[in-house]
Amino acid sequence: MARYTRREFQLGEYWLDQREGSPAWYRCWIEGARTKRVSLGTADLEEAKAALREFFILEHTKTLEEPASTPLADILKRYQAEHGGKVRSSSSSAVAVGYWLDHFNGTTVDHLSDVTKQEDFHRALRGKGLKESSILRILTTGKAALNRAYKRGELKSVPYILTVKPGAAEPMGRPMDLAELRRLYTVSPPHLKVFIGWMLGTAARTEAIISLTAEQVERDDNLINLNPAARAQTKKYRPTVRLIPSLAACRFKGNLIVTKSAPVQDVKTAWRSARVAAGLDDKVNPYSLRHTAARWMRREGVSEWDTATQLGHRRPGVTERYTAYDPAYLKGAGEALDKLVNAVVDEWPVWGEGTVWRAREQVKRVGWYSVLPDGFTGA
Repeated sequence: MARYTRREFQLGEYWLDQREGSPAWYRCWIEGARTKRVSLGTADLEEAKAALREFFILEHTKTLEEPASTPLADILKRYQAEHGGKVRSSSSSAVAVGYWLDHFNGTTVDHLSDVTKQEDFHRALRGKGLKESSILRILTTGKAALNRAYKRGELKSVPYILTVKPGAAEPMGRPMDLAELRRLYTVSPPHLKVFIGWMLGTAARTEAIISLTAEQVERDDNLINLNPAARAQTKKYRPTVRLIPSLAACRFKGNLIVTKSAPVQDVKTAWRSARVAAGLDDKVNPYSLRHTAARWMRREGVSEWDTATQLGHRRPGVTERYTAYDPAYLKGAGEALDKLVNAVVDEWPVWGEGTVWRAREQVKRVGWYSVLPDGFTGA
């Protein structure tokens, strides 16, 4: 009979083990006089450790605890395991939680009731050279962790969290003129060219274009649903906008922004290289495209109402639910943005899929190309 070989990693009464001759990891514990085991569904040790940590945190979550007896670290770690680690900004959340844990190591939630202790934390963060905007993000992460615990019935009460005012908002990217846009487009790799064109043609937020799929494009009705069906709308509202002729000419399958046969998570690296090659300053970032499109619409006489709708700054009411199917919906905004895209994009990259030989094996490739490779099919 197969047996379990060693205790590789342990938290409390639970530990990790592998069966002899098997790469799979198990969560093990003693119940009565017998060892119980549950497969964690992975052969990767780090993934198994993470799974055990998450289980252990959940298993030891108590309800309606007094702040004076609840370790602050438990609240923060549980927040990161259950929520912070699963959102798009998970790395930012992890960094913020790390600052809290480093400073308040060994304290309870009630420790924060003394505002001077929080002010000491602010000074410590400033001493690390962090901007006020960064400090605000760190503080609001801790505040979110505490509020989440309170709303879930894990704490009887939570202390007031003192935040900071970062002052004037830092610019998110200066607008660009046509000459700069053309230079940037010319030196960009194929997937970044597509990103630039669709950002200008929709005035969308960066995340909306990076995550856009072909299923969100209603070509029969000439519409783009910037918010996928499975995503709940947030404060950063993603509207339905017109599929303008210049974008309709750019056909694709699956994810829009793809490179090396995989969906792109962000364009920062490609953007930085293209920006430098185009001779543009560091105030030019991906948000500059949205800023540029917004300014272009107003210069082209698009109404404030339609500009706000295109940008997602206003949400349609119940009576406007089907307005997007009206031929006049965002007509002026669409015409203005189509003019902008045509002024920048001389020729779209080509979407293609096919197979290539690598190490004497056939490998499937999909993505954007300047010229469609031999044997590849387009969209």
